[in-house]
Amino acid sequence: MRQIFILIATILVISGCSFKDNTTVVSESNKDGVINKDGEVIVKPIYKKVYNFTTVEDNNYSHPHYINLHWLHIDDKEYAVVKNIDNKLGIIDKDGDLKLKAIFDSIGQFFNGYAKVEIAGKYGLINEDFEVVLKPIYDEVRNVIDGSIIVKNYTKNGQAKYACLDTDMDMVASFDYDMIYLSNEERMRIVKDDKWGFMNTDCKVTVEPKYSFVDDYSRGIARVKIDNLWSYVDLNGDEITPKSFTDADNF
Repeated sequence: MRQIFILIATILVISGCSFKDNTTVVSESNKDGVINKDGEVIVKPIYKKVYNFTTVEDNNYSHPHYINLHWLHIDDKEYAVVKNIDNKLGIIDKDGDLKLKAIFDSIGQFFNGYAKVEIAGKYGLINEDFEVVLKPIYDEVRNVIDGSIIVKNYTKNGQAKYACLDTDMDMVASFDYDMIYLSNEERMRIVKDDKWGFMNTDCKVTVEPKYSFVDDYSRGIARVKIDNLWSYVDLNGDEITPKSFTDADNF
């Protein structure tokens, strides 16, 4: 089984641990690195420890943000998340070249072309070229789904507020919302001042928040509630029923 290596800050020291891919761990001045069989330095000896795992699953390091230290697979290329002596995370390729500086407190898995990164409890995004495309300035950043990015910040009184960005990282809908839900049929339920409405995945409001509750769309129709009565709206936000009902099911 193919072996991989992951770099982790630790007080343990080993050397001369041979890998099956013709590389080995070496130590210099109590710092570990990796060389290949030709004596070429693959990873400079700057880490307190280089760990050798048979599989990723053998790594029991508890990562604070969704994942453990891991290999990343992008376009048939492999990259490793690494941790330096200052407990900061970065990304290297299989040749040991640093692709993303080790300055982050957590790095998430790539999803739809982006991965979440964290610095000091604030989150942002990197792309698959390892560029920081969204600075880590938000209290929460959701995965990019349907071309929209939902971010959350807390107000001074501790209230959560949500905003919506496009993939150009432009804020289309500002922090006016108490909740923005995941999209369904390219529509996201929104809550503002205890009133419910809808926003599309371009972050544009399609149904103003005026209802006491709305359900997700089903087959292009969503049921909405106002004054304890139910009605239905289409994807444009137009009510399709001439009257309201005391009870109504989803389509």
